Amino acid sequence: MLEEWGREVANLLVVLQLPLNVALEEISYYRNLIGEIIKEEAKAETFTFDAFYQVISRFNVVVDKAVHWVSKSYMTDFANKIQSARYAIDELSIPVVRITKEIGVIPLVGDLDTNRAQILMENALQHGSDYKLNWLIIDLYAVPIIDTMVADQIFKVIGALRLLGIQVVLSGIRAEIAQTMVNLGLDLADITTFSSLHQAVEHVNQAD
Repeated sequence: MLEEWGREVANLLVVLQLPLNVALEEISYYRNLIGEIIKEEAKAETFTFDAFYQVISRFNVVVDKAVHWVSKSYMTDFANKIQSARYAIDELSIPVVRITKEIGVIPLVGDLDTNRAQILMENALQHGSDYKLNWLIIDLYAVPIIDTMVADQIFKVIGALRLLGIQVVLSGIRAEIAQTMVNLGLDLADITTFSSLHQAVEHVNQAD
C-alpha cells in the first residue's frame, strides 16, 4: 500500500518537474499535525506513557516508510527520465540527413563512445532502409579522436550497411585522423574516403 502510494507521489513530482523536498515537506507537515492529534487523543483517553509511546512509535514507522518509498521511487523515476532524455539527445545528435532521394549523410559531432556508436548503428540501418538509400556518407570532420574502438564501430556500421546494399563513403578525413588510422594499422583499401564532405557528395553524385 505505502509502496504503491510512494510510486504514485514520486511519479507525479517527476511529471510536474517538482523537487523531492516538496513531498518530504508535506509529509513532515502531516507528521507533526497528526502527531498533535494523537497526543490530544492520548490525553483525552488517559493513555499510559507506555501506550502512548507504542502508538507514536508505530505512527513514526509508517511515516518513515512513506518517506523511504517516495524518495526511492522519485530517484528511480528521475534517473529513468534523465536516461531517456540523454538517449533522445544522443539520437538527435546522430541524424541521417537525406540530401537526395538515394543519398544520405550522417554528420558525426563529438566523441563516439559505446552508447553513441550503438545509436549510430541503429540510425544508419533504420533510416538507410526506410529511405531506401543507395549511398550513405559518414562525415568524421567533427569527431575529435579516432581510436581503435571508434574505428571498429565505424567498420561494423559500414559492414552492416553493405549487407543492406548501401554503399558507404567516409568524409572529413583530416590529416591527424589519417595518420592515426595508419598508425592503428587499419585497412582502408576497401573504403572510399575524402577529406571533405563536398568532395564526397560530388563523388557519390557522379557514381550514382
